[in-house]
Amino acid sequence: MPDSTSANIEPPEADRRRYPRPLSFADVRLERIRSITRSEAWVDAIVPTLAVRLAVMAFAVLAVIVLEREALPPDPWLQVWNHWDAPHFFEIAEFGYLPPADPARIVLFPLYPILIAMGSLVMAPLPAGMLVSLIAGLLAAAGLHRLVRLDDSRPAARAAVLSMAIFPTAFAFIAPYSEALFAALAIWAFVRAREGDWRMAGILGALAAFTRIQGIFLLPALALEYWLVRRRLDRDGFWVLFIGAGLLGYLALNSLAFGDPLYFIEVQRDTFKVGNVAPWVMLDQLAHNVWTGPLGERWLTVSVAPLAAFAVLAATCVWSIASRRSRPSYAVYAIVSLVAFASLSWPISVPRYILGVFPMFIAMGMLLRRPIGPAVAALSVMLLALFVSLFAIGHWAF
Repeated sequence: MPDSTSANIEPPEADRRRYPRPLSFADVRLERIRSITRSEAWVDAIVPTLAVRLAVMAFAVLAVIVLEREALPPDPWLQVWNHWDAPHFFEIAEFGYLPPADPARIVLFPLYPILIAMGSLVMAPLPAGMLVSLIAGLLAAAGLHRLVRLDDSRPAARAAVLSMAIFPTAFAFIAPYSEALFAALAIWAFVRAREGDWRMAGILGALAAFTRIQGIFLLPALALEYWLVRRRLDRDGFWVLFIGAGLLGYLALNSLAFGDPLYFIEVQRDTFKVGNVAPWVMLDQLAHNVWTGPLGERWLTVSVAPLAAFAVLAATCVWSIASRRSRPSYAVYAIVSLVAFASLSWPISVPRYILGVFPMFIAMGMLLRRPIGPAVAALSVMLLALFVSLFAIGHWAF
């Protein structure tokens, strides 16, 4: 008869290896978490980007303390970001585009305020908007890392992600603006296209076009990518065309709300004094303003910064054409963006708009890995600190 204590005796090591204990649901979840936290995307993209975001948010509060010298508002980590377009997004999220909302808000595309409205079901609109931007920004970083790794090394991917995090206007990825959401959708549309999932590429592209008008620039870029890969038309080609559904949805919204699918153009012209001109006309006027304008904050943010943004975007176009690390689809995306932005009669927000042109970060990442890299990074961080300070105290910063 076996001893009564034998049931408590551990089986030999060989038996434990031969008959392992079945994994529980908690064990499976823990193992999945461990695999994620050990992944390249987590280590090289999400953690560094989150660290930079937190540092910038802390710096913004510090800037208000030093420059304003007044008592901080309640929830300063959030309230310092509630400027310019942010309240307009919250207004759309609460009321839509019709009264009591200002009809001029129609120039802001609907997907981002829709997500804010969904988040507002469980929290206040400001933290909801910033949470959407935070998650989207981390997804954009992970997507950029993955996109670069399709063509280049892990250090190159890390450098591209860093360049996106410290870009001078990257504070717009933190603010309750639509830049982070658009960048995430545009980047992942390219990722899915590069990996052959054209259905998801088209859906993400359509969502990008429902977020910002630049989303339609993805259509010619991904159409070229599709042709270079497939060299023929088939059913997947429909999903590239589906990108246009995002813009068509926005035009339908204009028509339903105001009876005119192009109503937003009228608002841009009459309310915001923005129209379309020949690119050389706009660039000549911008250069004239830089040369003759009085020095000061407005000169820097309204004249110098947009001209510098065009120079950076033009350099990105040259790189995307000439570099072996680029692709023809990247070049099309960058060139179409440059021409479209240069056609705006008043391009004061272009330093922020170019955040969606992700080949710029790949090119900048290559610079960061060269001897000139520390100087480029230092300049970018200093400009980021300047623009964060201006934005946090409520001054114009794109």
